[in-house]
Amino acid sequence: MVAATLWLVLFGVLHVETHMMVFSLFVIAPLIVATVADERRTAILAGAAVALTVGIGLWEGSAGDGIYWTRAAVVCAIGAMAVVVAGIRRRREERLARMTAIAQASQLALLPPLPPEMTGISIAARYRSATSEASVGGDLYEIIPTGHGIRVIIGDVRGKGLDAIMLARQVLSAFRRSAVAAPAMEQVAGEVSQAIMPHLGEEDFVTAVLAQVTSCGEFTVVNCGHHPPLLRQRGGLQPLADARTALPLGLEDDFTAFTASWSPGDRLLLYTDGLVESRDQHGNFFTPDRRS
Repeated sequence: MVAATLWLVLFGVLHVETHMMVFSLFVIAPLIVATVADERRTAILAGAAVALTVGIGLWEGSAGDGIYWTRAAVVCAIGAMAVVVAGIRRRREERLARMTAIAQASQLALLPPLPPEMTGISIAARYRSATSEASVGGDLYEIIPTGHGIRVIIGDVRGKGLDAIMLARQVLSAFRRSAVAAPAMEQVAGEVSQAIMPHLGEEDFVTAVLAQVTSCGEFTVVNCGHHPPLLRQRGGLQPLADARTALPLGLEDDFTAFTASWSPGDRLLLYTDGLVESRDQHGNFFTPDRRS
């Protein structure tokens, strides 16, 4: 704002000295300021532009020139329009900020803190966005103790914003209902998929991994088009992938499960695409052995 005002003053001095009738700067400056400043500051800059335009005309003795006053009127009109534009931009930014805050609060409600231990199994969960602009997304997770063991879901809804959060809520609601009632994990996945189908748009889907972990050394996994879980076992890290790749939730309701074994001290990692797409300070992607 200060720099723009100084720019106008310097141009006014240059204009007086060289008699250059260039009004484009007076027209453009308020519009430029309107992209970053509020109405008051834009009005101040626009007023300065009009004052300089009129002052230069009086200094040069061209006050009786009709063309000059027409140009001065144009500067005044553009300045007024810049004030209106600044107001519209500010109100839109405020609405966007309010909507972002609502979406962030909704997402935090979807991703509550998890207990550090459940039925003798240690649990840890973390949600962290790569940037503040990407903090509102469609990632979801939930862990529920059942009579069959701990049942887990982690997924990623296509898209961002409130629509993705609303769909994530539908997924978690369906999972909570089915996880405690369905006897098998493939049935849980099928029921969740059927439940969210009416809420999907033409291009919507949800990739997810559902798992059942027991304290007796066995876990069952259903992969619905998601990144395969990683099992850290005996110092090594291996992906758990089934031969059949299922479609995401909402695109089919017939899923298959596969089982694997684990021992005390092993770690099972479920994650979303933010992990596989992360880079270090040199721009290199993280490899599985570095995630261990």
